[in-house]
Formats: sequence, C-alpha cells, structure tokens
Amino acid sequence: MTCSGVVFKDCSPTFCMNRQGIININKSSSVFSFRRKNKFTKMAEHFEYNHIPAQLSSIQNFHVKSVLCYHEQTVILHLVRNMMTQFGIINLSDNKFIGVFGKQSVEFVNEALRGQVSPDGKYCILKIPSIRNDNASTYVYQLYEMKSREMIREVALSYHHSLFAFDPRFTSSRIAATSFQKGEDNSLSLVQTSNWEVMATNSRLDDTRWTLHPSLKDLFYSKDGNLIFAVMVTDGCHCRERKARRYPPIDISVYIFNSDNAQTLRCVQYSRYTCGTHSCPVNYLPVFSNCGSRMAIVLNEADSNVDHLQIYKLPTMGSLQNRCRVRIMQVFPPEVVPKLPLPARLIHYLQYQPEYG
Repeated sequence: MTCSGVVFKDCSPTFCMNRQGIININKSSSVFSFRRKNKFTKMAEHFEYNHIPAQLSSIQNFHVKSVLCYHEQTVILHLVRNMMTQFGIINLSDNKFIGVFGKQSVEFVNEALRGQVSPDGKYCILKIPSIRNDNASTYVYQLYEMKSREMIREVALSYHHSLFAFDPRFTSSRIAATSFQKGEDNSLSLVQTSNWEVMATNSRLDDTRWTLHPSLKDLFYSKDGNLIFAVMVTDGCHCRERKARRYPPIDISVYIFNSDNAQTLRCVQYSRYTCGTHSCPVNYLPVFSNCGSRMAIVLNEADSNVDHLQIYKLPTMGSLQNRCRVRIMQVFPPEVVPKLPLPARLIHYLQYQPEYG
C-alpha cells in the first residue's frame, strides 16, 4: 500500500511517479498554488521534448497536452495543433513516434477525454465530445485501428459521464460501459465493439443513487477479466482545508460485478481522509495481489488518525485453467515465475499477458 515513487517531490495531482500517468484536472483551478501548477505539465513536457520529432513540435506547431492512455510500450498522447485536438502514438520500445490520428476541428480540454488501448494492442477507443451539428449526443465512443490509424466505427452516448473498459479475456471485441443505454443512467452494460450491441445490462449499478455523475471515478476489470470493479466516491472538495482532518472523510464504495452477466456480487464501503476530486487516486483506490484473488484497502474511522488495512478474498471464477493460474501465482513470487521450467506461452499466461492470435 506504499507509493514506489522515489522522487516523491515530483508527485502532484496530475503527475504520479507510481503510475506514470496524468490525472486530468483543471490547471487554472484557484485551489492550487503557482508552484504546484508548474508540475501539471511535467509529463506532457517530457514526451514533447523527448519523443515528439522536432519538425512536428517546432515547425508544425504540435504540443502535448496530456498522456491520454497507455498499454505496455504504446502511449497515446493528446496533441494540439493550431487550437485543434488530435492524438499521437508513441512506441517506447524503440522510442519511435508512429503518427497521429483522430484529428478534430476544435481543441478539447483534458477533462473531456478518455481513452484505452485494447488488450491485444491493435485498437483504441476514445471518448470525446461530439462536434457534429446533427448529433444530439454530447459525447461519442470512437474505435480506431492502431496500424492504419483510421476510425472503424462510432457510437453516440446518451450521457457524458459514461466510462468504459476493455475485457482482457477478449482481444478487442468486448467492453464494459456505464450509462451506455438511453434512459439507463445508473447502469452497467456489456457491449460488443463490432456493432455496439448490448449483451447484458445491470440497470442498478448503485442502489443509493439515481445517477452515476459525479460519483463514479473509475471502472476496470480484474487481472483475469472475470470481475468488474466500479469505484464510487462522494462528491466534495476539501483542498482548501489547511489543518489536517478538520473535515469529514469521503465515502468510497467499490462495487464488484460478474463480467459474464454484469450482475452485482458485492459492495465494499469504507471512508478515507482525502479529497476524491483532486487527490491522487492512489489515496483511496483498492490494490490487488499478484494472483488477483486478494483486494486490499486502507480506511479511516471517524475522528481517528489511525489508518486501517483490510484485505478481502475475491471470488475465483472462470475455467479450471484460470483457477490453476491463481493458485500458482499464490505460491510463486512474480520474480520466480519467468524462471519456471514452462513454455514461454504458459509463462505469459501466468503473468496475465496472453498471446492473442
């Protein structure tokens, strides 16, 4: 439950050394001092100076606004040129700028964008604001092929706060999405990306709310893809509070769903003395064991300075092959697994890195 970032002074609400990513929040917010604002662009400047070709940044006036998403050695950047948004692909394995895709006619703020690369690394889904006059929806999902950098298909969203995540058991054919269907603002759906057809829907993701906005903070799958997690956080900012813990803690709810039918399995609720709007999600999100069968959270009790650690055993689901993998990963540390006398494909499977055909 500790942060592995050795240069902790470089951490900020938008740059996490542990995750190597950008948390999109408003740079102009008066909550943050000028000294802290300077760190907001640290990651963006790193990619602009070290990975974007000089002719793009200087001659063609390309600038990096944020790191939108990444998968293994592939990084998707939010680029801006002449006040117009587009996206760039970087391969870190050979430090190569692949190209740009998804050119827009306007410039989007970082908060309006969300992206994810498919488990096989061949596709990318972007959630962006709609700019078509004939489209009543405010946001759309766009599916792009990474090799050709062309859009394959698009779907209009009924709600701007919809979140999605790729199912790691499939190459790129299935996602989980919240508030995907019209009139279902508090729902979780399993969707086929080939035609945006809904396979299953849970119309009551959170029984205590009628809408998921703005409480829904994250949506993701377990390592084996058999479980879906939705993290809900109470709204409110206490960043202006200077004295520690002179404000109520935030309430966090982690909903766990069956990824085959989207049905609710369990809800874990706890409280933390942090800001759910601007603080790094490491402060309140759960962490998972290497085998994927354990979930740990840190919680606080009211009027107490003590942090409590709770560990939950997650249900082991799926095939016998997956159950064997969980058991093996419970016995062998991660650094020992590559040295096991097993075929390379089986080693990759144990490390949750399957080879997609």
